Amino acid sequence: MANPARRRNGGAAPQASAGKNQGKNPGNKSGTWFLMLFALPFTAVGIGTLLLGVLPTLYDWSRLQFWEPVSATVVSASLNTHRGSKSASTYSVSVHYRYQVGGTTYDGHRAAINTSADNVGSFQQDLGRRLVAAQHSAVPVPVWFNPSAPAQSVADRSLRLGLLGFRMIFVVVFGGFGLGMLVWALHLRRSGERKAQRLQTVGNPPWLAHPAWAGNHIRSGKRWEVWVAWGFAVVWGAIAYPAALSAMPRAWRNDNFLVLGVLGLLVAVGLGLLVWAVRATLDARRHGEVVLVMDPFPGSIGGHVGATMDLPTVPYRPELRFAVTLRCAYHYQTRTGGSERSTESREQVVWQGEGAAQVQPQGPGSRVAFRLNVPKGLPESEQPAGDSEHHWTVLLESTDPALKFSRRFEVPVYATGTESTWLAHDAAKHPHAQARRDAELDAVSDIEPVEGGLRLYQPYGRLWRQNLLWLVMGGAFFGMGMWAGYSGAPALFPVAFGGVGGAMLAWGFYALCNSLTVQLDRQGLRTERRLLGLMLAWQRVPAKDIARLHIKESYTQQSGHQHTTFFRVQVSLRNGESVTIADSLRGRPVAEQMLARVAQATGYPR
Repeated sequence: MANPARRRNGGAAPQASAGKNQGKNPGNKSGTWFLMLFALPFTAVGIGTLLLGVLPTLYDWSRLQFWEPVSATVVSASLNTHRGSKSASTYSVSVHYRYQVGGTTYDGHRAAINTSADNVGSFQQDLGRRLVAAQHSAVPVPVWFNPSAPAQSVADRSLRLGLLGFRMIFVVVFGGFGLGMLVWALHLRRSGERKAQRLQTVGNPPWLAHPAWAGNHIRSGKRWEVWVAWGFAVVWGAIAYPAALSAMPRAWRNDNFLVLGVLGLLVAVGLGLLVWAVRATLDARRHGEVVLVMDPFPGSIGGHVGATMDLPTVPYRPELRFAVTLRCAYHYQTRTGGSERSTESREQVVWQGEGAAQVQPQGPGSRVAFRLNVPKGLPESEQPAGDSEHHWTVLLESTDPALKFSRRFEVPVYATGTESTWLAHDAAKHPHAQARRDAELDAVSDIEPVEGGLRLYQPYGRLWRQNLLWLVMGGAFFGMGMWAGYSGAPALFPVAFGGVGGAMLAWGFYALCNSLTVQLDRQGLRTERRLLGLMLAWQRVPAKDIARLHIKESYTQQSGHQHTTFFRVQVSLRNGESVTIADSLRGRPVAEQMLARVAQATGYPR
């Protein structure tokens, strides 16, 4: 492909970038030690439950399958109830029975494989009642004895799947969580040491010392998505399915529909996670190992970030469309409640660029290529941000409904000031990107020119799919809260679920049912906000009080790896206040296009 672009790399920038990061140790040793110490109790609970509870039960059950049945007379039997001070009652069975083998009489006292008290399901109650009834009626019951040692016997050799599943929850959740944290801490420690070592290598730029970037064949994170999907599916399934198997029959007999609903929801979420894992696996197998080849390498702050991606399994079609998103962000922890320990991991987007990629035939498949301009002054890859680092990612997604394709790559971007050698077309100026932004604007607003300005109308129901989701989720939470209150659950449940659901319902109703009418011209600004046709708020501002136009971020929505930020266009007044004249604008490019239209039509500065 011919390209008039040229490189502007003077040779000093890469070394400067490398030197700027030298001496920094990304691996926090004290943090990894704390993480490992925090993980040890969880690991001990999981491994202890496996070694002392699950494996002995499976071993006993397997050897009991070779024991032989014999009729026994129940001498005494009782169902014991153990009442805890705070927890629910647990049950155990005591039994004394006699049986004969080869003319010799033996006494047995073992009721089941598991002899400890529990309240998982109704096994203990059912067994106790059966043995007590056999004692009172003097009807013999079958028991199983060891042919090699006839004195060893058991009244019931059933494998209790509910109890086994309950114990597996501790094994999988606690043990899996603890082991996962230990492995992750060791990985962080080793990767931190390797990163510090390679950053201190004299004359070796950091992107060449990075194993995932050194060859300029950057793999996507799809394989990690597959592992994460299966991890969630297995862990959730280990919790949900045994719990449902154990508790659903009892809840059904007791007409406890609240418990049935919660258990059904757990199973439904587990099935959804399983579907996600299967789909991710099939998608990874369908397209194979997809790699990104950058041009320039590395991507350049103050220059270009461009790359090509070959898809040999996707035959070229002229209607193939791929959207590209380049993002610089870092992760941080934020408090979610009053407690300092209540934290949530979030992503702060520093800069984001969007566009449409070029698609060309490449052998039996297709080649996807893009190039985006990156402004100066942005953070470099791996540049520290508090306890975190900045990361640059590329998201390539097919916009063709017939091809479900999405890949995310972490790419090296440094302040080298270089431009692409082979990629000439700016993805942000691609005709399909322009058409997409126009369609986004048309979906949320109608713009009509008037003398000296424009009239803008944003109708009811804009972004209705997204806002309808708020109504559905709010209705579900509100309904669960009301049902919990009706079923006699503690007041916390109806208040919490009902309050959250009510707030979601109110927001969804407002977002769906409000409209905004704006006229901005040389005379000034007039706005009307209506709710189902009823006047909610209005404002009039003379032209002399208008200072400028600007865009402002409203909120960010995350779906998988996709972050969508919504913006609004505002009029800044000379008294410091601002008036919104357009909202529900998906992405900064759409908002900037709306801002440019308004500024061009009205003549007000921005």
